[in-house]
Amino acid sequence: MDDKQFEKRMELLKKSYDRIEPQLDPEAVFAQIEAENTMQQAEESNTTQKPPSKWQKPAVWIASIASVLLVGVLVSSYVINPSTFVQTTEQKQEQKQEQEYDEWLSNFTKKYQEKREQMRKELDIPEKEFSEISLIQNADNEVYSLPKRKEMFLEIQSVNNDFFKRLETDILDDLQTPRELIQHIETYEDPMTFEESYYFYSIYSYRAEDIALYYSNKLAQYEKVLSQKPTSFPADLNQLIAAANNQYLELRYNGESFEFKPNAVFGKDAPEYIDRLHPDILGYFKYLATGSLLIGGELRYSTEDSATILRLYEQTLLADNSDEYNDNFNVLKGEFENTWLVIFKGTETAPIRTKSGQFKSEYMDLLAKIANGEYGEATRETAQLILDEIKVTGQSKTLEQLTTYDIWMGILHLREDIFMQTQDGTTSIAIDDNWIEQTKLLYNTFVDTKDDAMIDTLNPINIVSLFLYAHGVGDRDIAQRLLTDDVDINAVVQFDGMENFTALHAIGDSSLNIRATVKSAAHGVIGQQLSFKLTSVATENGGTRYLISAINN
Repeated sequence: MDDKQFEKRMELLKKSYDRIEPQLDPEAVFAQIEAENTMQQAEESNTTQKPPSKWQKPAVWIASIASVLLVGVLVSSYVINPSTFVQTTEQKQEQKQEQEYDEWLSNFTKKYQEKREQMRKELDIPEKEFSEISLIQNADNEVYSLPKRKEMFLEIQSVNNDFFKRLETDILDDLQTPRELIQHIETYEDPMTFEESYYFYSIYSYRAEDIALYYSNKLAQYEKVLSQKPTSFPADLNQLIAAANNQYLELRYNGESFEFKPNAVFGKDAPEYIDRLHPDILGYFKYLATGSLLIGGELRYSTEDSATILRLYEQTLLADNSDEYNDNFNVLKGEFENTWLVIFKGTETAPIRTKSGQFKSEYMDLLAKIANGEYGEATRETAQLILDEIKVTGQSKTLEQLTTYDIWMGILHLREDIFMQTQDGTTSIAIDDNWIEQTKLLYNTFVDTKDDAMIDTLNPINIVSLFLYAHGVGDRDIAQRLLTDDVDINAVVQFDGMENFTALHAIGDSSLNIRATVKSAAHGVIGQQLSFKLTSVATENGGTRYLISAINN
């Protein structure tokens, strides 16, 4: 090898070195090698004095660079190998977790099958039919999907050590019979809150109705014998009824056919601890037990029984401030509105009038009971207003124009909610701070101008609002100008402000009735409401205006 070849080889070798990652300090390595080489030369010169060879220094450089390359390779191996080792450890950890999941799934599946079979036997349902119940199908599908969710569930478990335990409990809880669910109420030492009771109802009602539907469908084959005495029932029917009763499901006739309805609260076999439920939730449980109170527009039960049930519904609707997306709430609300409307207006098979057109005495008695609060508070005002109108004229405009909206307003009045004007002309206005302020501005304008022409521009509800404000501040002059001549203002109870009222409710017509609902704190002074009758009267300029022609409390 000549000098040029040697230099070229050295250059390539140096470039190879430059590409090595600086894991070690090259200068330090070279310094150490040079020092060792100097010592070695000194030792050799002391023993044998040989002339230095021209290959000596290049050879040292080659050895030095080779050493650095070797060290670099060793260091690189050292750096790479640990990452390979860590990856292997992670893989082993993942494999271990997957094995643990598979073991958990195997054990849990056995628990599930055991609980499932226990439930099936208690309900006394054949396996083929049992597996077709939607409640069981949902639970089975949940278990069948567990292997597919392994990766996702392992990730959740890695940050939540209780996940598998909670998952297991939730799925097994789906296999509780209605009887087992009811028994959970006994675990509450103190009376349950409304929220706790509603949560329980939401879970219980779904499962109880699902099981009741199965038993009800089985009754079709016994349709002929069900109308006979129970002593003549066949053994298999008695066995079916016994299995249903064990789940607090009662056999009922709904007006068209027999069915089973969940009745763990009001049934004769209801457990004593059922009273731990919040009393305001009972309307939901009553609906669960009875179903709709109407069938084909007719009452399924007597008027008195229906009104008594509606009182429970009222209590629940007042307590539950759910929004429109709550299906349970909307169903109960619809039952309340529609059934009360039927009670007030009567039906073809149960009319409220005689053939001569007179109101039946039993209907008048019913109105009196409703007005006295025997069936709740929400419909008292309506019943009283109808009763008063019938006594005076023999007819009732309020009854003729009564709608489900008016029935629902009774609930809203009790809640002291805010109401808005509707498209059909029916108006309900909350007497809140904003409405009082608007009425005050109207009053001040009237005081300043003393121009009765302003009255001509007011609608009936503004007339009543202006009267309530003027009378509330003691301005008898302005208040009197809103009345017809035959109305004695001295007969109107004096109150100390419009703030004593919660809402105005009107039914639009040429002769109007407007009800002003009184706050509960002022009932002792004013009563529960003031009822205003308005009449359209002619003015001197050929126009018309509304004036108050009667006031009743």
